Amino acid sequence: MTLLHGLGMAGLEDTNSAPSASARQGWGSSLGFVLAAAGSAVGLGNLWGLTYRVALGGGMAFLVMYLVAVVALGFPLLLAELALGRHTRRSPLLATVAVGGGAWRPLGWLFPLVSTVILGYYAVITGWVARALLAVLQGRLPTDQAGADAFFLKLSQGWGEAVAYGLVLALTAAVVATGVQQGIERLSRWSMPALLVLLTGLVIWSASLADAPARYEEALLQWRWSDWLDSRILRQAFSQAFFSLGLGAGAMVAYGSHLGRREPLPRQAAIVTALDTGVGLMAVLIVVPLMSAGVAGQQGAAGAVGTLFVAIPLGFASLGGAGPLLMAAFFFLASLAAITSAVALLEVPVAVAMDRLGWGRARTAWSTAAVAALLGLPALLRTDLLMASHDLFGGVVLMASGLLLSLLMGWGRPGN
Repeated sequence: MTLLHGLGMAGLEDTNSAPSASARQGWGSSLGFVLAAAGSAVGLGNLWGLTYRVALGGGMAFLVMYLVAVVALGFPLLLAELALGRHTRRSPLLATVAVGGGAWRPLGWLFPLVSTVILGYYAVITGWVARALLAVLQGRLPTDQAGADAFFLKLSQGWGEAVAYGLVLALTAAVVATGVQQGIERLSRWSMPALLVLLTGLVIWSASLADAPARYEEALLQWRWSDWLDSRILRQAFSQAFFSLGLGAGAMVAYGSHLGRREPLPRQAAIVTALDTGVGLMAVLIVVPLMSAGVAGQQGAAGAVGTLFVAIPLGFASLGGAGPLLMAAFFFLASLAAITSAVALLEVPVAVAMDRLGWGRARTAWSTAAVAALLGLPALLRTDLLMASHDLFGGVVLMASGLLLSLLMGWGRPGN
């Protein structure tokens, strides 16, 4: 456990603005923490990110590389973030300084910056999911490719998109403002079991479709040597592992800071990793049979980014009377997953501001949500800017901050 070695010798830096570690609110139970941490990891990174990256191609090579990245890097870094938070019982900013000294302060500031930027564009996509659910409940289902493209364009444009964006951030702020136990943990206790039940039912149904085996073979089981040598597929796989587990944004450091000293971190990190990865693979098993042949190449006007909002509605619409009900269930569980991850992203800058400024939780939550709303405006206005932000902050920057954290935990502590 090289990543964790530095914790045993690091001392805490006195910080006048930080609240007492002993006064920090804790999780109500181990189960509550596991569900909250799993909710943090399980989100649109699984249901949107993984499905659109599968739609980009890569099949078996992508999935194998993704699983290797989860095991080789994802789990150890998740464990390291939790250990850093629990050991210092400080926000992500102060935790890095406490362990590594002032030289590591820039990494500490990177955590709230990255999480706030990601929350900005993440709220845009969450708004699309919410609007898709509303459209389904109103009976507005596309029946052909042109209709599906128009369906996505309507979700991602206009005043309705802006209103959904604001409501998502307001709901996220309201949960975080309520507190760790009464807000974050309470939400996760009912949303995660509901998500898993719905997801399991949809997997069973999707796998039972007549052409499911052929679709699985076409999209996931084809061995192509060129895929294994494609640097784009490798980058997408590792980016997905970081984005899906929420690594590099400081969320797990923030959640770990509320853990008790006797919590079995390796077991809890393993459970969270397994739940997150399992949900992602289940989402793929649901989506692939619904995607028409050749979908990996293009998704009409929406491109691969619109896979969740184009291929899925078309697939469900082709099922007759059961389609709207199943589609509503899918977008409802996607909404649950999205909100739990948005809450974790907001908790990072909230924890930093509370430690540094001494503000109350409610004031901090609403203020930082307003900042996230401003930072997310470019993504709200243009989908290409959303994807540029996702590729940079949800990929390159997350991996860079995660690897810097590994250096901090292994070799960056004072005295080395």
